[in-house]
Amino acid sequence: MTFFILTLFQTGYKLRTSTLYHLLVGKRTSSVLLHGFFFKNLAYLGSLPNLKEDTFQKELQRLVNDQLIAVEDGFGELTTKGKELLEEDSFDLSGLNNLRFGRMREDSWQMILFAVQVVSYLSFGEKNYLPIENRPYSLQQVKKWLAQAESDLVVRFQHELTAILQRLPDETADFLANQFSGLGFQGKTTFQLLPEKWQKEPWNILYRQNAIDLFLAQVEGEQLSELLFALDQQNINQSMLKTKEFFLAGKTVSEIMNLRHLKQGTINDHFIEWALMDKTFPFTRFDPIDFDGLDENQVVNAHYQDYETPYLNFRLSQIYYLRKKQWN
Repeated sequence: MTFFILTLFQTGYKLRTSTLYHLLVGKRTSSVLLHGFFFKNLAYLGSLPNLKEDTFQKELQRLVNDQLIAVEDGFGELTTKGKELLEEDSFDLSGLNNLRFGRMREDSWQMILFAVQVVSYLSFGEKNYLPIENRPYSLQQVKKWLAQAESDLVVRFQHELTAILQRLPDETADFLANQFSGLGFQGKTTFQLLPEKWQKEPWNILYRQNAIDLFLAQVEGEQLSELLFALDQQNINQSMLKTKEFFLAGKTVSEIMNLRHLKQGTINDHFIEWALMDKTFPFTRFDPIDFDGLDENQVVNAHYQDYETPYLNFRLSQIYYLRKKQWN
């Protein structure tokens, strides 16, 4: 855990430690989301929902005692010694996306495992087996999916699953595929499959999350997306989607506030979350601030009060500039 907490400071910025904790346990306010985005920790949003604050504080203190970070007035910053330690080792979690998949990741993966088992036995015409899933919702969704599928479901599903796995890193594909169960084969547990480097907490949790997210990112447009659609919708803030729908229909921010009886802060949260999740967000409709001539540090630390623009426009301008101009 200690080394993981240290990696959260890798950008070198001063980070508010309380906000960092709220990020890890999954608090989805716009201030937490922006903090994660600015300091490149947004992928970890809600990655450790059961993390106790006293445990987090003990890890911070351990890092301070080891002179790996310095903490002052609630802000932590990486030291030279801490930077040198991070350069010695790294853990690749580039596929992790808790903002997009975090809410329903586990349910989605369990649904996929169940679908693989069902299709496997179906392909052999075998109906007598013990299902790995017995929750009514999962049973209903798979039955509905099978009923609506084309007659070549088995062949298409096999090809689709193979194609998705082939697009993943070999280690990740093996980790996921070896969890599948079907006629003549029994899936292994995460504990049995974890590479040695990733077996300690929280790396074991993060490795699994990262692997599943890499898979889910490939599902869009495939047959599996029909099975996962209802679950996937729960990954996304439905109230935010309603605000998005109104805006794309031509309503202004003020009109949406009146129509939906929402406060300005709630509307701000919706647009900021939408902007962080969607690379096609219509930034230009908000008259973005021209930050040209400023570097990343200056944009991140810019103050809303220094610009004659609404708060929402200011925050969206920061996201737009950092994503489109420098972070591609």
